[in-house]
Amino acid sequence: MTKTLPRDLTSYDLLKALALVLMITDHVGHFFYPDEMWLRIMGRMCVPIWFFLIGFARTTEITRSLWIGGALVAVSALIAGQYILPLNILFTIIIIRLFRERFVIAAFRSMDTLRGLFFILFFLTFPTALLFEYGAMGMMFALFGYAVRNMEDVSKRVDVIYLRIYAAAALFSYYLWQGVIMPHVSIDQALVFAAGLVVVGVILWRFKPVVYTGGEFFVARSFIRIFQFMGRRTLEIYVAHVILFRLVCIYLYPE
Repeated sequence: MTKTLPRDLTSYDLLKALALVLMITDHVGHFFYPDEMWLRIMGRMCVPIWFFLIGFARTTEITRSLWIGGALVAVSALIAGQYILPLNILFTIIIIRLFRERFVIAAFRSMDTLRGLFFILFFLTFPTALLFEYGAMGMMFALFGYAVRNMEDVSKRVDVIYLRIYAAAALFSYYLWQGVIMPHVSIDQALVFAAGLVVVGVILWRFKPVVYTGGEFFVARSFIRIFQFMGRRTLEIYVAHVILFRLVCIYLYPE
């Protein structure tokens, strides 16, 4: 069944557009300017947003387009002479959607179960990240998204203050992990990255589904369409730009 999207701009459009801009910034640095760490620092801030939205979503449907997109990106990696493992982020999303409900049931029984599962996911991140991008940390942020979307129900079993601590711990864990895989950062870059993740955390904690109608959002219609295209075609844009960037790299650097 085809999902009917609002004609007006939504908060989803804006959040996904922000994540998309950050993601492309990161990939420009990764593919073309690997020594320019500022691009990577800015771009890395998109990762918690994507996984948060997987948890925030009402559905856990695994669509055919998700499988096809993941396969195309994997094939492009092989053509470019890169390793197929870890599997790209689309396969991580598939895994999260497949197991999300089981983890939700386990996590939000009590404060103790949430804390225990956090440490399990934290220690599983490093080995699982060898198999699929971001590993178990993706589920960590998906649970954050689920808690925000279902706050009224979840807070009956886990106090809101502990949910805040969980969200902060997830962001801090991601900060530490990125510090391990991006060791060549300056103090200024590390501070900017930390501040950026704090801003992202606040945005995600306060995120709500909103449709901006009439005069609620004073932006030219052309810009609204751009935001909507970015927010509603993220899968296609991700697949297309990764394949394009790899083809350009093959052309520029055939060796």
